[in-house]
Amino acid sequence: MLIMKQLQCRSYLQIILITIGIYLLLNWFIVLPVLDTAAALSSNGEYAFVLFTFMIMLLHTYKPLNRFLLISLLLFSYAGAAYVSSYFGNPSSLLSFILLYAALFVMGLFFYVNSQSIEKSKESVLPTVSSFVLFVIAFFSLTSFVVTFNMDLIKFLLPLSVWSMELISPVLLTSVGILIIVLLLMKILTGESIFNVLKKSGLLSLRNVAEGFMVFLIVFSLIHIQIWMYSLYNGVSLISTFSLNEVSFTMWTGGLIAQIFGVGIMEEIVFRFIIFWSLYSLITLKRKSVRILWALLITQILFSLIHFPIDFIRYPDINFFSIRFSILLFLGMFLSVLYLYTKNLWIAVFIHGLLNLPMPVILPYNESRFFQEMNFSSMVIVYSLLVVIIMKAARGRSTVSKKIFEKAS
Repeated sequence: MLIMKQLQCRSYLQIILITIGIYLLLNWFIVLPVLDTAAALSSNGEYAFVLFTFMIMLLHTYKPLNRFLLISLLLFSYAGAAYVSSYFGNPSSLLSFILLYAALFVMGLFFYVNSQSIEKSKESVLPTVSSFVLFVIAFFSLTSFVVTFNMDLIKFLLPLSVWSMELISPVLLTSVGILIIVLLLMKILTGESIFNVLKKSGLLSLRNVAEGFMVFLIVFSLIHIQIWMYSLYNGVSLISTFSLNEVSFTMWTGGLIAQIFGVGIMEEIVFRFIIFWSLYSLITLKRKSVRILWALLITQILFSLIHFPIDFIRYPDINFFSIRFSILLFLGMFLSVLYLYTKNLWIAVFIHGLLNLPMPVILPYNESRFFQEMNFSSMVIVYSLLVVIIMKAARGRSTVSKKIFEKAS
């Protein structure tokens, strides 16, 4: 047992060292000398790195190649879009984002090819169409109420936030409150206890928590390494988010806690767990792959719609709002990929929280807030896919090593 634990730790250490090593070599000797802007770096550098790493993985894995190949095609589609857009004088032009959504077809193909490996387990599902519709209406009504009375709720919860030095934010408390109501609603509609729903979702598994946290740390670190290397090569001073007087360190930490353990858990258990598996169970089509695609599509549309009230406030321009809706559709699909591919809801929770959180160190982009968010989101997506695929490949090799060890014993 001790030997197997050592082998597993060694595999995870190799993941970290190989990932960082290839990244440093590729960016230092190939990418950085030919790129001039941070936006171009975020649009091209990491994609070249990821595709190169996938090529290495394809040569060394005993897993079926289609999984890695199709995700590589997805990333290649976006890399090509960003490369073409650079000729229009704006490395972050809308062309790169619009063409990115065309890659959703590739992601659909990914699920079609791998549909046989996605089995409906013992998830908690809403048993009837009427119960599903009632759940969706209740959830949308609840979130709309929270958005409508957002300022009043903040004022009411502000004393607790001040008392905790902003570590306990109103966002955390409202999200936890919504989650509790959702779980109580599930108990009414399905008869299952709150404990059983959480257990079947995998959120109570310490191993799942540890894996999700490790993915979060690696992705968080890689993004900071990329920002630091660009700063070092181009002589650009980094800007601390805390020095902008927009947010204090404790407020940022409280925001991190709120986005992961509040918003992240609440939205992931509702959309990626309850709604997705309920739709998968209720859709009566014979072909499993088609059921999966329909369940995914409807789930992501609902996920995008739930952000309608607050996003319309943040992006009142109808063009930006339309693009934002499409982006949320894609991000929802991406989070579903993480969950279904790893069968670990905590990974989706941690990455969801990271996508919502501003980085503590940023580059002085001369771009709008919208494009800064998109550049950051693209890095999170690429590194997350990279880490979980390498992790799963390493886990597969660890399983093979375990069988060999057992036979040798």
